[in-house]
Amino acid sequence: MALYKDKYQTESNRLKNWDYSSEAIYFITLVTDDRACMFGTIENDCMILNENGKIIAIEILKSIAIREKWFFHGWVIMPNHIHLLIEIVETHDVETHCSASLQSELESELKPQNLSRKPNSISSFVAIFKSVTTKQINLLDGSKQNKIWQSNYHDHIVRNYNSFDKIYYYIKNNPKNWNQDSINPY
Repeated sequence: MALYKDKYQTESNRLKNWDYSSEAIYFITLVTDDRACMFGTIENDCMILNENGKIIAIEILKSIAIREKWFFHGWVIMPNHIHLLIEIVETHDVETHCSASLQSELESELKPQNLSRKPNSISSFVAIFKSVTTKQINLLDGSKQNKIWQSNYHDHIVRNYNSFDKIYYYIKNNPKNWNQDSINPY
């Protein structure tokens, strides 16, 4: 394990030498810290969002709206995680609709000074998404220090139609399969 700031850090599970801002379809999973169920509950095979879950939903919708070159094929919010199926359809001249100063401020706030994230990459998106949602949920709860997300995330580069199809239906049916979900803490 590598040391960062005198702490152990797991090695990256990202595909080496892959540009995560390049054209591809990505299956992303973000899990809450300690797998805490903080976004709502599953009732009758449907996800019922609480206030925290509504924050997550709004931020996903904002993400969809500002990323013209990204296509969100599907997403689901579960009690303690989210799944996103995102396609980056074009990498040249990709622009976001938030101001450059806001994006720069968010990105600098999210990274140690000696590390960098490529703009419009999956890692940049995840870092900004986690930061924004953490701040909003902590404001809602009246706290400024609660950790919301696990420090990492899972990604899978979708390589063929069969894989895409399985992932798409997995996301769509995730609330129905909550009792068998490996991330379900109960």
